[in-house]
Amino acid sequence: MHDVRSHRLANGLRVLTIHRPHLHRAVTSVYVHVGSRHERPRHNGLSHFLEHMLFRGSEALPSAARVNDAVESLGGSMNAATHSDFTMFELSAPPDALAAVSGILGGILTRPVFADRKVEVGIVREELLEDVDADGRDISPDNHARRLVFGRHPLGAPIAGTARNVSRFGEDDLRAHHAHHYVAGNMVACAAGPLEHDELLRAVSRSLRRVPEGPLRAAKPYARRARRGRHALVAHPGSQTALRLAYPCEGLDDPGGAATEMLLRVIDDGMSTRLYRQVCEERGLAYDASADIERFAEVGVIDVAASVARASVADVVEEVLGIFRALADEGPTAAELEKAKRRFGFDLDALDDDAQDLCDFYGPAELFGQRRSPDDRREELMALSRDELRVAAARVLDPARANVVLVGPRATKHEAQLKSLFRSFGAKWRKAGAA
Repeated sequence: MHDVRSHRLANGLRVLTIHRPHLHRAVTSVYVHVGSRHERPRHNGLSHFLEHMLFRGSEALPSAARVNDAVESLGGSMNAATHSDFTMFELSAPPDALAAVSGILGGILTRPVFADRKVEVGIVREELLEDVDADGRDISPDNHARRLVFGRHPLGAPIAGTARNVSRFGEDDLRAHHAHHYVAGNMVACAAGPLEHDELLRAVSRSLRRVPEGPLRAAKPYARRARRGRHALVAHPGSQTALRLAYPCEGLDDPGGAATEMLLRVIDDGMSTRLYRQVCEERGLAYDASADIERFAEVGVIDVAASVARASVADVVEEVLGIFRALADEGPTAAELEKAKRRFGFDLDALDDDAQDLCDFYGPAELFGQRRSPDDRREELMALSRDELRVAAARVLDPARANVVLVGPRATKHEAQLKSLFRSFGAKWRKAGAA
């Protein structure tokens, strides 16, 4: 059991401190309940752009160069990431420098200067170019998959937004978004390392006590509805086709999601699990194939990804659907489930080795009201049975619910093959359900 304590600053900001005496680095992380799902279409990408702009400097260190030099001179490093539903800032440093570097982080979060906006626009536009072709068309299979799953809901919007939006955002937009979302009730801070709890708390409270009071900012809820999956075929020249199969699944608020989460470990958690073994090792249809799950508060999404030769697209889809059909019919083997549980346990044990991993385990969970200990998670997932995973596979992986994205050379023959495959597997699924 980790030594975790919860605190609340005078402004209402929640702080978790995690004392792990054997570590040699300390971390302060801040999680803000804002991301692309909190944006309207006109402001899509603003949360991500704001995350970038915060690193352009604070009142005390009014340039990106000065911020970077100050942190690195203390032996620290900084990182940040914007997700659909939250933004994360992390700062790692030698334990004796944690208070100083936390002060720098607090400065950029509470007293940003938003310097060199045009420079940062150029940087973010370069980032966005990775997802578009020469004509500016979106060719990101992940972006298309999320649009198919979530439609016009903000969860279906790209996290980084569009080049047009980013070019239009001004300082007024940044300050308004910052003032609305970067408030104490909408944030959680987490500090982990070998320092005692009072030292960890002191480092964080000094840096974040100037965060203004304010409530949790709710996002637009997503109403899950049963609807058939959709297909997106995006013509793009190249030697391979990027394939995505995306299925909506349970969110964090649904206890049934635990079985789906463990099911994904059976499908893809290393080269010996079904997806990689059957698609890559046994049939040589792709260099790599992966399956991931992301769970938001009220909904989740499963993504299966591979890049394959155009002629192999139908074969890969057939193999994946066959894996899912077998799991829905019979569930995993006893050996598969035991290995998945054992590897999950290894991951929980490894949290003790990294202060940042500890913060990332506890911080977002606290932000979304899902705080549980690793022992709680272990108990929840270790109790799952083969039959519970079989039921989850039958419920979630129905081919009628699959959203399919192909980005690559257009081939009418292969599009027809896919339609035939989904009809065939869909009929088998319905027949099994009726039985």
